[in-house]
Amino acid sequence: MSKRKGPALYELISSARESEQKQSPDTPERQEQDVDLQRNVLTPGRAIRMSIGTIGVVAAVCIALIIISYTAGYQNGIAKGDAARDDYAARLQEVFVEPIQPPITTKNPTLPIIPQPRAELGNTAWGPVLSDPRRPDFYHYVLINTTKEGAMQLASFCRVKGLETYVVSGHNTRRFNVVAFPGSANRNSPEMKLVQSKIHAIGQEWAGTKEGRGSDLKDAYPIR
Repeated sequence: MSKRKGPALYELISSARESEQKQSPDTPERQEQDVDLQRNVLTPGRAIRMSIGTIGVVAAVCIALIIISYTAGYQNGIAKGDAARDDYAARLQEVFVEPIQPPITTKNPTLPIIPQPRAELGNTAWGPVLSDPRRPDFYHYVLINTTKEGAMQLASFCRVKGLETYVVSGHNTRRFNVVAFPGSANRNSPEMKLVQSKIHAIGQEWAGTKEGRGSDLKDAYPIR
């Protein structure tokens, strides 16, 4: 009987078992890989482990985001509120217009009567205090030569006291004279004497005022 060539039967069975063990899915290495994959998959109800430092960082970031959102919203609300107030004030100005006061007549006597200031003090026949009615051939008394404001104060005071006076420009355009009326072609006439006595009497009162500063107007002089 001839001898059979090739591997024995038990050798074939052993090699087949070894190949099946290598291809088997239940090897320890394969099982360990499956466990690792299951750990990396998030499933409902699965607990997540985090360190205390990580939790602190997450909490700090959340608090910072809340503060930034609140600040931005608060500033936006303030800006909108200011714009709304400005718009409301503008509308009020358009709606509330100052009413026109009706004229005072006998039909509405309950309305108060507001006195109107007089344009000129003294006699109504006198001219404006800043006019110059002098005649070139007449003498007129000059009470003072000063600034326009000071001349206006003295002329107004004299007019209240009954002396007709005017403020006229002097030789220097920045200085003004207070001139008394009436004048006369004769500097020694009774009219001129009467004007002089009025000037001295008024000067005593003028000297006691704050504006007069002790000036009694006795240095007034007639000039043509």
